[in-house]
Amino acid sequence: MTKQNQRSVWGVALVLLLVLATAACAPATVPTPTPTAAPKPPPAAATPTPAPPKPTLLPATPTPKPASLKFGSTGGTSYAGAYIAVEKGFFKEQGIDVEVVNFRSIAEMVAPLGTGQVDSVGMPLSSSLLAAADRGIDLKLVADSGQHLPNWTLSWIVLRKDLADSGRVKTPADLKGMKIAIPTPGGPGQMTVEMALAEGGLKLSDVELVILPHAEQVAALGNKAIDAGYTTEPFIVRGVQQGLSIKWIPQHKYFGGRSQSAFMVFGPQLAKDKDLGQRWMMAYLKGVRVYLDAFGEKKVGRDEVVSILTKYTAEKDASMYNVMEMPYFDPNGIPDRKSSDAVYKYFIDTGEYKGKTTLDNLFDLSLVENAVQKLGKR
Repeated sequence: MTKQNQRSVWGVALVLLLVLATAACAPATVPTPTPTAAPKPPPAAATPTPAPPKPTLLPATPTPKPASLKFGSTGGTSYAGAYIAVEKGFFKEQGIDVEVVNFRSIAEMVAPLGTGQVDSVGMPLSSSLLAAADRGIDLKLVADSGQHLPNWTLSWIVLRKDLADSGRVKTPADLKGMKIAIPTPGGPGQMTVEMALAEGGLKLSDVELVILPHAEQVAALGNKAIDAGYTTEPFIVRGVQQGLSIKWIPQHKYFGGRSQSAFMVFGPQLAKDKDLGQRWMMAYLKGVRVYLDAFGEKKVGRDEVVSILTKYTAEKDASMYNVMEMPYFDPNGIPDRKSSDAVYKYFIDTGEYKGKTTLDNLFDLSLVENAVQKLGKR
């Protein structure tokens, strides 16, 4: 081989080596990926449809436990709140059936109250009531049941009309040796008569006291069996209308213009059963407020209330309620403590009562105060 041919061969070989070397150094060709569909995300869990909210259930109003109770009265207007509560269904609303039991006099109610023959009564503070508490009978003064104010004076000392017309009796001093009726011994009636006599320089020993129920005093005035008497409506207006007596001395005169006529008194069952007592009080206070709306400034529902009173009281003539004075009731059921303390002191000072029961022992106004919170204060 010639040198020329050798150079040709080496040239070709060199070219081949360069091509191979260049190919080796060149970047590898990356194949273009075939596009594929993006993977689908896993299906989301189905969101449950929210259930409708359950209504908030208010606690059920408990049905009042039925009870049958007896209320003692003497047929006077000082029991108006209870009478109205019966007739308007206020006691029924509280699950209570109330029977009204009438007595001839207040004194007759104390023993039945203590033995449970009646469960509640309206009556004034008296030495017999205090004595019953001394014997261990659980009695409580729980609310107002009538007060005396000017133009709202339920009780008066009445005088026989012939004695007034003749001028034989002008002042309490002229009562010496005469017969004066009171409904019960040792009560506000006796105290009022004694205070009137003292105004005339007399004592109880200077007159003859006659114990006579309110309902019997009109006839006694008519036949001149008594000369004067401490009595109450509707018996006062009866004597006046029949021309037998005159209204002479108002009961509130000796107590600064305001005195407690009577209390609502609970016997042992109601005194102990606070739930039943509370329900009774709610109904009673509603009745009192209906009465005040009828006979106060509003004059609302007067005909209906008069109709109720003619059913339960001794006065059946509706027209009489336009002329006789009516008792005042505290709209919140609170008794007048000042005059009550004065009556209690009188019993102690005169020896009418010698026991240990105090008014603080007897008063329990918690039920009427709770009723006011529910009904609203007036």
